[in-house]
Amino acid sequence: MSAAPATVDPALFREAMRRMASGVAVIVTDGPAGRAGLTVSSLASLCMEPPSVILCIHEKSAALATIEANGVFVANVLAHHQSRVADAFAGQIPELREDRFAAARWDVAASGAPVLADALMSFDCRLAAHHAYGTHRIVVGEVTAVHGIEAEAEPLLYANRAYRRLSAA
Repeated sequence: MSAAPATVDPALFREAMRRMASGVAVIVTDGPAGRAGLTVSSLASLCMEPPSVILCIHEKSAALATIEANGVFVANVLAHHQSRVADAFAGQIPELREDRFAAARWDVAASGAPVLADALMSFDCRLAAHHAYGTHRIVVGEVTAVHGIEAEAEPLLYANRAYRRLSAA
């Protein structure tokens, strides 16, 4: 008989996780189900064959259903100067809540999803899989194209409840 799993105090877990630095991305979609987007700090590479990314979205996110229905999305990795775009897609700018896309200039990827014109880089993805776990959906995107790798820009980071930049060692 196995022992019961140890439980961790949720407040302690949240405090520990908020200190981890993460890149910031805006995940957007467009298609028959409409246009939607959200800010995440959970984007990561999954594998090279096939090229794919993974991210996590809260199950109650309005954007999640739209992404699943459209079957495509673009993961726009933000540059250090794009915190306003992150805030807009996180719903933190009241005047942009009805049209978060007004926070920036957009192009259109081959999938039909929006590409942030001056993102650090963008991954055009086909929704390959999604799995429920706890309060979130684990989303896998198969990368069909990579756009605009901005070699000179630094990524926008998020740690300890604030945006950060890389600094020289």
